Amino acid sequence: MADSNSSILISEAMANISRISIFGILGLAYALVFAEVFLRLLAPQAIIPRYVTAAPYGIRMNIPGAEYHQVTPETRVSIRINDQGLRAEQTYPLEKTTGISRVALFGDSYFMGYEADLTDSFAWQLEQALRAKRCPVEVLNFAVSGFGTAEMLKTLEEKGLAYSPDVVIFQWHHTDPADNLRADLYDLDAGRLQANSNTYVPAIRTRQILNTIPLYTMVSENSHLYAAARERASTFIKNALTGGALVRTSVTSPQSQTTPLDQPDRPDASPLDVALLEYAEDVSNTNDAEFFVVDIPSFHDRTSFSSAFRLLPDDLTASESYISPISSFREAASPESKLYWEEGHYHLTPDGNRLLAETVAARLVAQSATQLNCTPPQ
Repeated sequence: MADSNSSILISEAMANISRISIFGILGLAYALVFAEVFLRLLAPQAIIPRYVTAAPYGIRMNIPGAEYHQVTPETRVSIRINDQGLRAEQTYPLEKTTGISRVALFGDSYFMGYEADLTDSFAWQLEQALRAKRCPVEVLNFAVSGFGTAEMLKTLEEKGLAYSPDVVIFQWHHTDPADNLRADLYDLDAGRLQANSNTYVPAIRTRQILNTIPLYTMVSENSHLYAAARERASTFIKNALTGGALVRTSVTSPQSQTTPLDQPDRPDASPLDVALLEYAEDVSNTNDAEFFVVDIPSFHDRTSFSSAFRLLPDDLTASESYISPISSFREAASPESKLYWEEGHYHLTPDGNRLLAETVAARLVAQSATQLNCTPPQ
């Protein structure tokens, strides 16, 4: 009899546990659905998936052949990566076509053209602007979202130089000092730049596994709740890797009243940052390519910007090889126009990319017309 009662009690306990589990699962599902619907209707998020993988040389690269969309309250764009890991519709042979010069871009999501269709991206606009100035060029876009100067340099050496660029352009953004610190790919020894033996592929293995799961891909490309959670987790991890005090993320939610302003705690460039830029110039020049650095100004509001070159030494940015569009941005700014998207991740709008491209093209023609085989105006 005792055994029978014990069995009944155990059965009832198991049934209660099952009911509690079911109610718990249903409650969690309801909460997730409610949060998703709430965000979609009242606080839509920017859905900016990133498809990156580990390159053979120990850092990140775009997943070859990836195709995906980026959707924000302001825009919807398509991203396509060619089989070489470049954002392009075509595949580029290593050997240049006779009479065609090459410009190689190295940067993060700004140069890659996040929140912009291909024809609205900086790379495309730069190529068109140079061709309009009678410079027969190809612009190869080696940018990868999240890159700092260290990763740009490694990509230049391991991949970019194989395409024999005539001009190399590095992007400079106010997030680069923190990015370079996190990557830990290079160090200074008695003032000389040296490569560390480590690799930098943060969370790539986890991302590669998740990307094989169709349900995850669907969620990552469509869920507003997931987008909000991912951005906050990314901010936390980045700050943890840099001691939490160096830099605040430049990505904020559309609902936040905080925009990526010129924060007083932005770190100045360190000697390592300067050494990376100077070494990149030496490498480029040694391989018969002219070298330039392009400023991505910090966004305050529609009529107010500040140069990211403010973090670098004045004697460095005074060089003719350092190009800032800050004057052009300020002249073109108005309360009615947008040079940066304001409800996504604050990337450049088509107008912003075009203005940046025109500024850079004018400087390249002025300084590198021979290198780019430009035909003088008649």
